Amino acid sequence: MKNSVAYPHLMEAGLLSGLPEADKAAFLDGCTRRFCGERTTLLTQSEPTQGCYLIARGRIEVSYIDDSGNLSIVHIAGPGEVLGEVEVLSETPCAASCISLPDTTVLYCPSTLLFEYAAKPELIRNIAAILHARLLRDNHQRSIEQFYTVDERLYQYLRQFSTPDDPEIQISQAHLAALMGCSRQKVNRMLKALRDEGTIDLSRGKIVIRDRGRINAGADQQCR
Repeated sequence: MKNSVAYPHLMEAGLLSGLPEADKAAFLDGCTRRFCGERTTLLTQSEPTQGCYLIARGRIEVSYIDDSGNLSIVHIAGPGEVLGEVEVLSETPCAASCISLPDTTVLYCPSTLLFEYAAKPELIRNIAAILHARLLRDNHQRSIEQFYTVDERLYQYLRQFSTPDDPEIQISQAHLAALMGCSRQKVNRMLKALRDEGTIDLSRGKIVIRDRGRINAGADQQCR
């Protein structure tokens, strides 16, 4: 089955916005489908790539390691998002590593296909819009780090890393603690409190949102 038929929602992906329907389908069908049943490294920080990835289903963890060896999870990308396109077009090493979470399907777009479509003004505009969204996300991240309480940070990340259609977050408490800038023990206590009140379910390396309204209310405390 063609990618454009198997994943019709990707016809609305931001990367392809404004292109004729035939061009969208041709782009998707020109990609190679890849299923990742377990955690799989797709892009590696500081290494070159010969193509980018469009997420069809599931999620991809975007992480960065600084010069001191500290690992930070900077984003959890979901369906419709593209990763690696900037590195392909600029012919530069990957700025971060991208690791699929289990049960994720991606479409691999080789550099030849991306460069073919890069001649279209719509694609240039779309990539600029994607970069703008990333800038806004990074700015929001800095705001969370500087001005939000630990409780508010937890709610923010639980909302950011999940969606109403996909409430499962695959992240360790150690990684979550590193993002929040607090101890793992503190995060463990906070998550257990949310579990006990029925807001989330907890298991090893996994958090499932049960009451998104409660998460949204907690994340929005700073705004009131």
